[in-house]
Amino acid sequence: MTEMTIAYLIWLACALLFVVLGVIDLIHAGKGKPFGFYNISPPPKVETLTDVTAYNRAVGKLLIAAGVVFALIGLPLLFNGDNAALIVLVGVLGSIAWVIGMVLVYELGILKKYRKKR
Repeated sequence: MTEMTIAYLIWLACALLFVVLGVIDLIHAGKGKPFGFYNISPPPKVETLTDVTAYNRAVGKLLIAAGVVFALIGLPLLFNGDNAALIVLVGVLGSIAWVIGMVLVYELGILKKYRKKR
């Protein structure tokens, strides 16, 4: 196994963490307690959401999709380092776009849809 294959397997393990978290969110969606998305802020309070179960399902689906996209972003690692600069560029820029995309979907899609109007 080459170093790049090992690097992709590590990348894939990180992506699978997102998928596992998403599946856990989907399984426990009906618990009545909203799941958090960011590590630095608490999840929204139950009183501020219109449908906690649907919110949790949406967060779970977002995490699963994010894990799949993250795994795809790392695919250039399998090209055996022929163009290491391109691999790093795709990985770094792809990861930045991935994070920004997740935040936008969460803030403008999920929270906007399930947050009670004031």
